Amino acid sequence: MARGIGLRTKQSVQTQASSAIDDGEVARVAYELFERRGRKDGHNLEDWLEAERIVWARRAGRARR
Repeated sequence: MARGIGLRTKQSVQTQASSAIDDGEVARVAYELFERRGRKDGHNLEDWLEAERIVWARRAGRARR
């Protein structure tokens, strides 16, 4: 019985890892947004959150194919 529990835990960890997004990709997209705005400071949180939305949308688009 303990063996089955370990297997489920391993599968759960694998599922969580596969659902995570890459911070590097988010950072690149956030920087692109910063550049599009003319490199004006003060919007780093907005850029990061928008970049996360963009990366998640890209991932969802790939998953549907």
